[in-house]
Amino acid sequence: MTPNERRSAVALGGIFSTRLLGLFMILPTFSLYALHLPGATASNIGIALGIYGLTQALLQLPFGLLSDRFGRKRIITFGLMLFAIGSFVAALSDSIGGVILGRALQGSGAIGSTLIALMADLTREEQRSKAMAIMGMMIGFSFSFALVIGPIVSFYFSVQGIFVLTGLLALFGIIILHSHVPDPFSNRSDESLSPHLKQLPVLFKNRSLLKLNFGIFSQHAILTANFVILPLLLNSLMPQDHPSPLFYLLIIASSFAVAVPIIIYTHRKKKAHILLPVMIGVLALSQLLFIFFHSQLYPIAANLILFFIAFNVLEAELPAQISTIAPPAQKGAAMGIYSTCQFLGIFCGGAIGGILYGHLGSTPIFILGLGLAAIWFTLSLLQKRSVLKNEDAVQTEGL
Repeated sequence: MTPNERRSAVALGGIFSTRLLGLFMILPTFSLYALHLPGATASNIGIALGIYGLTQALLQLPFGLLSDRFGRKRIITFGLMLFAIGSFVAALSDSIGGVILGRALQGSGAIGSTLIALMADLTREEQRSKAMAIMGMMIGFSFSFALVIGPIVSFYFSVQGIFVLTGLLALFGIIILHSHVPDPFSNRSDESLSPHLKQLPVLFKNRSLLKLNFGIFSQHAILTANFVILPLLLNSLMPQDHPSPLFYLLIIASSFAVAVPIIIYTHRKKKAHILLPVMIGVLALSQLLFIFFHSQLYPIAANLILFFIAFNVLEAELPAQISTIAPPAQKGAAMGIYSTCQFLGIFCGGAIGGILYGHLGSTPIFILGLGLAAIWFTLSLLQKRSVLKNEDAVQTEGL
């Protein structure tokens, strides 16, 4: 990679990850905070947690298309400003309705696909996978760091402090964008990463892509639904007012200690094709164990380690699978659909999780997670079988 390509990859990865940092920081603490807001119920707490995903999902493709016409940097700047405004609205709100409005405004800054398109503009095709890997590692670190630092910020400054910090990080992202990211020669340097509406019907007919899109939807629906209830369960089992940062640090460190060697080993041995079904099975197992063991601290901790082992591996593998399977001329549109499904999962997980908890308690949330993981597991086996059949057909033709 050239120095400009490396600088662009790190800067854009930094914008992406700092934007997500504040969003992830609220997961361990938001349900506890929202309980004390006027008008709060389990249902609208779930909506407040997930509404960000709905506005993100609705605006991912429109923002990508607008960036083709008006320029990547302009649209990214506009999206970060919306995100910052939404963060400050949520911080200043003293009711659950105001927080929902702020979260919706945060999500309206849907710049994910535009950031990826700008990355494509600034990197050569043969170096793009390295640039995406840098961005992916920074996002993964952001997620892990957020779960640890979130309870600390919440303890000293409340969740309102997290929202303020999130808004400031968005404004800092604008500074990074205009000071460290070069201007692209053209927004159309690689048409394959710009989402065009005419490409969508082809992608919706691709069964392999549909299965992966269902997978990312399910994974983030399970994540958000689980974190509607898990902070409340942990709060009731710990002597402190909320789980300590050390608790989440041990969970994340343990899961990474297992997940990273798994990824390295399977790729080195060229057995990456088995990762998806195995890790989806681990995800399903974590939900099954939560159903029976969600009232004791140590089983919850063990299940969380299982959950994040699967989550970390799948979060790294799914975009790679999308990039491999998508036709070269439709990679950008494929990633746009993928991102849309991801954020729809966040919304549905938060909204449905809140409704289930409000009316039926905690167990149905984990049953929902188990059901989604079971369907995904079945689809992954069918996908693996179709891939093996295709490989056999190619070998037969070669003979």
